[in-house]
Amino acid sequence: MMTVDLTQVKTKSGKGVQDFQIPDGLLEKDPELVVLIMGSESMDDSERQYWFNLWLVMKDEQIEKLRDILTREKKKLAETEAKYAKKPKVSSEEIEKRNEEMKKKAQQEKLERERREAEHEAKEGNDEDILSELEGL
Repeated sequence: MMTVDLTQVKTKSGKGVQDFQIPDGLLEKDPELVVLIMGSESMDDSERQYWFNLWLVMKDEQIEKLRDILTREKKKLAETEAKYAKKPKVSSEEIEKRNEEMKKKAQQEKLERERREAEHEAKEGNDEDILSELEGL
């Protein structure tokens, strides 16, 4: 059985062991179960307190089922995190380079759009000149 410093264990909401009413027997006999309950991603703090309270009346078989569920949850979360952690992270230099490329592309697209608009306006102006000439005939 490993030694656990329960003062360092926090929930995802930042609460520590001292923020819960945990039976002394549980703290002494099974600190690993306390760590599993505190670290569960699927529980909120009221559910944690519920399990701490329920521990007093649970049979050994029920405690082991709870431990098994929480251990499997922890393992699955670790597997999921490992799966997504394998994706290469983009360096800040690479992000900066991509941003520069996107700025250049946007600038080129803007210039191209302005050129097309100028051509279109010139053509419209030309069309109006032709119409004016025709009306003058």
